[in-house]
Amino acid sequence: MNNIAITCPRCARIIGSFKSGITEILDKCKNCDFMIEKIHGIPNLRDCASENVNMLEAEVQLQNYNSAELGIPFIDNALKSGFSTLQIGGGADLCDASNLMKTDAFLYSNEMDCIADAHALPFADEMFSYVYSLAVFEHLHSPWIAADEIFRVLKPGGEVYVLTAFMQHLHGYPNHYFNMTMEGLKRIFTNFEIKQVKPSVHSSFDQLSYIFLDFVSFVKEIDVGEKANLYKNRLVHSAKEFCNSVEKLDEILLDEKNNSRNWQKIAPSFELLAIKKI
Repeated sequence: MNNIAITCPRCARIIGSFKSGITEILDKCKNCDFMIEKIHGIPNLRDCASENVNMLEAEVQLQNYNSAELGIPFIDNALKSGFSTLQIGGGADLCDASNLMKTDAFLYSNEMDCIADAHALPFADEMFSYVYSLAVFEHLHSPWIAADEIFRVLKPGGEVYVLTAFMQHLHGYPNHYFNMTMEGLKRIFTNFEIKQVKPSVHSSFDQLSYIFLDFVSFVKEIDVGEKANLYKNRLVHSAKEFCNSVEKLDEILLDEKNNSRNWQKIAPSFELLAIKKI
């Protein structure tokens, strides 16, 4: 694995490096005097002095996971390759592969390598062979800019994998800006050679249940009047039955052999695989 050149978020001068799971970084940029704050030992490479990026004690905590154990072929191949791999929006990922640099815009765990903004990645051009992002692009305020940044830091012929929300309810860590259609996702990555965009089997149909549960909460809040209470109760009961049924059918429904136009209309998420053209 080659050295990954880490750059100043303010002036883009090199301020450090990452290799074999080890980050070495200056305390201050020698060119512009930008101070590199460390939060629990993790460098904050966002130029955002007024924003709190420490979410370790936030009310909503992200659940730990290991991206190497998700069964996503792209990630498995990237990690096994030994080539430089960047994760955008790692959250609470426990994966400790030495060729993986884990970043997030906020500090949700001590497992991150650095805090970084996907819209202004603190890396020199053409540093990575692989980039992946899981359930993050819906939380980016300008995902097209993030796609351009991925293009910049990828080596020629490098590959990117993105899994992002489509039919999901509002959820913010800390914000939720966009849900993607397949055509919208293609448009964002227009600079790339797109190999595949499809409904993802790595996002459960439980996401539809969350929508119905939100609906139930909404209906319960509304005084529909005595005459309409019967219909209100039926809707609440039907929504609960739907959630229970989807949970039992989830694995069967997500079987790729069942892929159809109807699945594309209601997929909880889509995934994209693309290559930086040589």
